[in-house]
Amino acid sequence: MKLYLILILSMMSISDTSCHKKFEIISATSKEWHGGREEAGYGTYYEINILVKANSDDLKFDKLWVGKNFFEVQTFQKGKKMRNNLFSKGDTVTIRVNKATRPKPMPIIKKDGNEKIKNSEKNKPPKEYKGAALLSYVYKGKRKYIEIKEFDKLEPVYYP
Repeated sequence: MKLYLILILSMMSISDTSCHKKFEIISATSKEWHGGREEAGYGTYYEINILVKANSDDLKFDKLWVGKNFFEVQTFQKGKKMRNNLFSKGDTVTIRVNKATRPKPMPIIKKDGNEKIKNSEKNKPPKEYKGAALLSYVYKGKRKYIEIKEFDKLEPVYYP
């Protein structure tokens, strides 16, 4: 009985960690950065490295929510800087986003005196998640989501 229970639990954990047969998340990291001057601001780089098991004709990564922050994303192949969303089965691709905070400029005032407000409702996550981030992708025309449990924190960068 114990052996049977252990076997079932291990199969469940394997299916959960490999998550999808379409890709495997190799690493997810975050790195804080600080500009050398006040107007340069500060922020956090988020990077997700993924081993894809399908080509870019069938698999597209397009949105990422980190906490309450929304990012439209593109992939690029590891070692290349061009973000073109093109990859082949077996490639390692990277998603990198920058959550930057800079000193706020003066608000734009309309003629009627109201501040211009962005519509953030459309950028809310489509579902609740408990991890650090939610990645949206489309596989063969069907939208799916995967939760990223946590980001490994790297040493901060202090720019001169």
